[in-house]
Amino acid sequence: MTWIEYIALGVTLLIFLVGLFGSLLPVVPGSLIVWLGVVVHRLWMGPEDSVTWKMVILTGIIMLIGQIADFVMGVWGARKFGASWKGAVGAFAGALMGFILPPPLFWLIVGPVIGAIIGELAAGRSLRDGGKAGIGTVFGGILAFALKFGLSVCVIALFFLDYIF
Repeated sequence: MTWIEYIALGVTLLIFLVGLFGSLLPVVPGSLIVWLGVVVHRLWMGPEDSVTWKMVILTGIIMLIGQIADFVMGVWGARKFGASWKGAVGAFAGALMGFILPPPLFWLIVGPVIGAIIGELAAGRSLRDGGKAGIGTVFGGILAFALKFGLSVCVIALFFLDYIF
């Protein structure tokens, strides 16, 4: 390996670490950052000394699944805990609002809960039903974080498998 290859691999590893830690935070798109590490290495090193374009596309699809799951799992959790369709829509709307309202870390966690409660109340259900739906969105969010972290680890493992072999 040349010194350029070591530097490229070091930068890629640094991007991977930032992405892994970012996947644990609701504000940072960690799986996207991990995938950008794959892309940066491929563009920097070229076809002879990096992963294939098939691997870049495959890991991009895995990353996309993680990003979609981040939105869908909160709604799934609300429905699993008995939310009506209005409560589920409220949870989704609250998650979207969480990206807009400052401070985002607070609103990304609280937004879906408030949205689910408002949705349940709009459906004519009780505050208790709304609270259960809100707890479901938190449960779904925790599962989404775990899934995104796992998918980020999977992308890194696939990168190294393709890079080494």
